[in-house]
Order: sequence, then structure tokens, then C-alpha cells
Amino acid sequence: MATEYGVFEDGACIEAGFHGEIGKAAAEAHMADLVAAEPGMADAYEVDEICPDHDEQPKNGCEECADEESEDDTEDRDGRS
Repeated sequence: MATEYGVFEDGACIEAGFHGEIGKAAAEAHMADLVAAEPGMADAYEVDEICPDHDEQPKNGCEECADEESEDDTEDRDGRS
């Protein structure tokens, strides 16, 4: 299964569905178009891998994965399984 990439603006996914290395290149080209349209926003955009478990979340820094890990840690400390 090919890695999925998305274009993020200030951490929020604004465009997804770019797959594999060709998709990554297409996402970067799309991001370049966005920056060309609004040069002052260049720092707001980035291309990142999409979390394989949670659509439209970045793979590194997925809020839903972090919440699940936090819940698992709480259950472990409380002796629940």
C-alpha cells in the first residue's frame, strides 16, 4: 500500500489523496501553487504523510492516536485492561 500524503495549512489537512512518491511530488506542486497565490502564507503550508489509521491527520502528531495512547496509559495506571 502506497504512503498517502496531504497538504496541511497551520496543521489542518486541506487536501489529501496524494499516493506514493508521485503523489508526494503532486502535493508539493499543489502547495507551491498555494504559496504562489499567497506568498505571505508560505510558512503556513506543509506536505506531510497522512496517518494510516485516521484520515486527514498527520502521521507524526496525529491527535487521535495521541488520545488513544493517553486513554491506554490511563487504563494501565488504573489497572484496567
